[in-house]
Order: sequence, then structure tokens, then C-alpha cells
Amino acid sequence: MDVIPLDDETMYCSISTFSGGGIGDAGVEYGANVPVISACELVPDRAGLIRNNYPSTRIFQGDIWMLKDQIIQHSNELLEGKSPWLFVMSPPCQGMSANGAGRISAAINAGTRPKEDERNRLILPGIEIVEKLKPSWFILENVRRMENTVITNEVGHAENILDLLARRLQPLGYEIRSTVIDFKDLGVPHSRERLITIGTRVGGVIEMIPEGAIFSKNPTILHPALTHGKDREYAHVTLRQVIGKMNPIEAKEGSSVDPNDPYHHVPVWNDDHMMWMKHTKEGETAFNNSTCINEQCKHQTEDMSITECPECGSSLPRPQKTVFGWRCSTCRSINEIGVRICECGKKRSADEKAGEQRRLIRGFKTSYRRLNWDKPASTITMNSGVISSDMKGHPDQNRVLSVREILKLSSLENYGDVSYPWSEKYIFESKREDGSLFFDGEFSPNLVRRVIGESIPPLAMMQIVQRLKELDPRVPTQ
Repeated sequence: MDVIPLDDETMYCSISTFSGGGIGDAGVEYGANVPVISACELVPDRAGLIRNNYPSTRIFQGDIWMLKDQIIQHSNELLEGKSPWLFVMSPPCQGMSANGAGRISAAINAGTRPKEDERNRLILPGIEIVEKLKPSWFILENVRRMENTVITNEVGHAENILDLLARRLQPLGYEIRSTVIDFKDLGVPHSRERLITIGTRVGGVIEMIPEGAIFSKNPTILHPALTHGKDREYAHVTLRQVIGKMNPIEAKEGSSVDPNDPYHHVPVWNDDHMMWMKHTKEGETAFNNSTCINEQCKHQTEDMSITECPECGSSLPRPQKTVFGWRCSTCRSINEIGVRICECGKKRSADEKAGEQRRLIRGFKTSYRRLNWDKPASTITMNSGVISSDMKGHPDQNRVLSVREILKLSSLENYGDVSYPWSEKYIFESKREDGSLFFDGEFSPNLVRRVIGESIPPLAMMQIVQRLKELDPRVPTQ
């Protein structure tokens, strides 16, 4: 794919940072036909995925703080001093603080604020690259709470990230708009809410942007129109449409892999997980299972806090574990041995003897939950293979979603009669700089799940970039 000039100052190409495995870049290069000239990724096996799938892209593997000057130099040399058309950054979101700037500022000034996780400040080298290269457009993608995220800025003060963007980049001529988009509203088969911030310095486009605050509750003129959902052109894409015809497999030895497709693979469950989940209905959590599994009993209990059937004493199919503790005589809750006062407020008495007790696993009621066939999947996370994570159970088979299924639900692979321009081009093979393969060329389910879970779906990225192309009068129509 050729890098072409759009005018005397701009070359038609993209720079990717915090690139993961290059999943989102598939929507840029193969979907929107914008060449990705460089990508920066810290983790070696993810950088290896980019190296394998984008042979013409320069890979910067390592810490962006250390590599930002090299990224800038590479762009200047390749583009002969001209600016790239697009710059994309998706910095990690671990530990972001949504606390008020005033409270954080006071803590910093008082010297009581703990040392900040440097990952929270990774937007700063990204902003520096924008300042130096002055791309026509930039896209910042992150979790929805980033609208209210406060970090320590370059001079040690607490500052909201969107305010930081405005302070640093508006003097360079950028107009910036930000909104939250759930990618299921763009046709992605799973729900994924992200804050999409777009900046532009294209004169003809800036004149079209209404005055207002950076953040908007609804998509702005710079964002793609929402196409799927109630009262829109299309209905949401459902789990049934995408994976409804996959071969059945089960999370037990000998049945966890489709013999004809190693990617149609799931982790094996232990006996407890299998027992809890096989009694769980579509869309429900195992915590709500109320029917005794004893065929001679089948008692229905309304008490959601117990682990055993009150009629026959059989174990109920609810997530539970054995602890050494005591049972409160007032509310019947199980307390571990170190707890002296029950949640109900009763202090442990001498009569409440300690011993092995069964109690429910403490967790959110989105855990051990099955998905719904006729809705989009829940957010695909890096823990997509873990049933105790949020909403990971197959609607009716005893397993989580397989690797092949999350590839389809992420919009990386075709399904039914829906095809994507990157589906046959992106391959999960990771190469080192010397050309050798990570994992000795073996398929790594964990790598796929983690990379998909941390990436922007290529279908969403393609539509975001296509919108920028529509707005920019310099980009030739195709």
C-alpha cells in the first residue's frame, strides 16, 4: 500500500501507538486503506503479531517514553518532513483515577499522594509525538471513565486528561471532540463502551464543527453515525447470528476442542464449575440457581444465601467453597475464622464454634453467568476464558466462548454471509525480529484471548477512520 501526498504538508498514512497485536490497525490499513507506517508496542509477542501481519510497517518494540524520539525521526525521514495524515493512540487504562482534580491536587501539594503508576501517564509521550509531527487527525481510544480521569501532568500538577489535550494541542490549531460509543451500535457483535476522542487541524473540517465543550454525550460531527440498535437502520448483531452454528464442544477432557478446528477451543472446568453451570439457564447466573439437584427432592428454595437444600441437605448448584469459620446464629451467614463481628452486626459468641463451613463465593452477580443468544455478547475481556469473570458462559453449552467464537465476535473474522477485508489477512502467528516464531509456532489460546480483550475491534476502527476520510476534502474518493 503506497504512501501518497495529500497536499504540500501531508502524507496519507497512519502511525499507531500502544498497538497491542495490531488488531485495531487491521481496520485502518486493510479496512480504511490507510497505510500504517509504524507501530509501537511494549510486549514482545504482541509486537511479533504486528511484525507478522504488517510486513511493511516499522515496529518499535519497547517503552514509548524511550522510543518516542525514534518514532518521530522515522516519520520525518520516511515522509521527508511532511506530517502523517493520522495518529492513533490507545494507552492502557490500569489505575486511572476518576477522583476530582481538586482532591488530587491537594494530596500532591501535601505530599500525601502515593507514587503514581506511570502507565496512567502514557498519554504524555503520545501528545508529544502529536506536537512534533502535527498529524491532520488523531484518535485517542480508551475506557469510558477517561472523561473524568485525572493524571499528574508534565509539570507535576493534577489535570483532567481532556483538559490536558486541550491545553497542549489547541494552540497548535486542533479542534477536539470526545464522546462515548458502544461499539455494538456500530455493528460489532459485542458490547464495548469506549471514549473516542478525535482531534483535527484540517481547516475545511474545523469550520464545520459547532462550538461547544470537548466532551459530548452524543456522537459529534467527527464521529461515525450510530447504525445499529433500537430505532436505527439495523438491529444489534446477536450472538446467535454470529456463533449459532458452531459445532458443540464442552469444557471437559476429550470434548474441549473441535477436532477440525484447534481455535474452537475452551479451557477445561473442574467438577464444581461443571455442576454449577450445567444447572444454570441462559442469561442467568449460577448464584440464582434455586432447585435442589437431588432427583428425589427437587425442592425450590427462595433463600439466595444458602449452599444446601433445606429439605434434603444436598449441595445446591451455586458457586461456593469450604472455609474454616463460624456460622452466625442470627443471620446464618458464614464468617471466616478471623472475623469477629458478622456483617449483620452480631458479635461472635462462645456458642458459635469454628469448623469447616460451606459458603457462597463472594462476587458480582455477573460472574458464573450465561450469555443471551438474542443479544450481542458482553464485553470481550482478557479473561474471556474464565467463567468466574463477568458474563462469560455460553448460552446453553457447558463452557465459555471458544477462541474461534471470540475472533468472530471481535469482528476480526467473518461470520455467516458477513465478510471483512482483513479476515484472510490477519493471522495469529507472532514473529521475533530474527524471524523465529514465539511459542515455537504453536497456537496459544491465551495470547489470542488477551490480545483480543485489550484491542479496539477492527470494524469499529474502520468506521471511525472512514468518517474522517469522508470529512477530509483532500482524501480522494475510492
